[in-house]
Amino acid sequence: MLSDFYTRDDNYKSYNNDILEVNDELSDLIIKLEQLLFTKKGEVLGSPDFGCNLDDLVFSQVLSASYIENNINEQIHKYCTSFANFNVKAKVSFFQVNEQTNGCLIDVYVNDERVIGALY
Repeated sequence: MLSDFYTRDDNYKSYNNDILEVNDELSDLIIKLEQLLFTKKGEVLGSPDFGCNLDDLVFSQVLSASYIENNINEQIHKYCTSFANFNVKAKVSFFQVNEQTNGCLIDVYVNDERVIGALY
């Protein structure tokens, strides 16, 4: 079994200072999905297309939930190809709390179980 470096930020709520590498394939996938979601295109040297640009997509005010969802899913299928035994899918929905507040909920599911939720 392959291992990868534990790359979670120390500000992450479930950060564990005692872990140096990840041996669990699902944990590795979730960490890679988080990196993909919260990275802007152009931030990774040598891979200018890596990243979802969520801030730009969500706050553009002209893009639909399905467009954003397709963009995220394309990134997942392009950059998380080594996890073929997992079914990964993002779902995006916009909501309105009151007349002045709008939001966007981005959920990522692995094998039909929500593993990441981002609220904008």
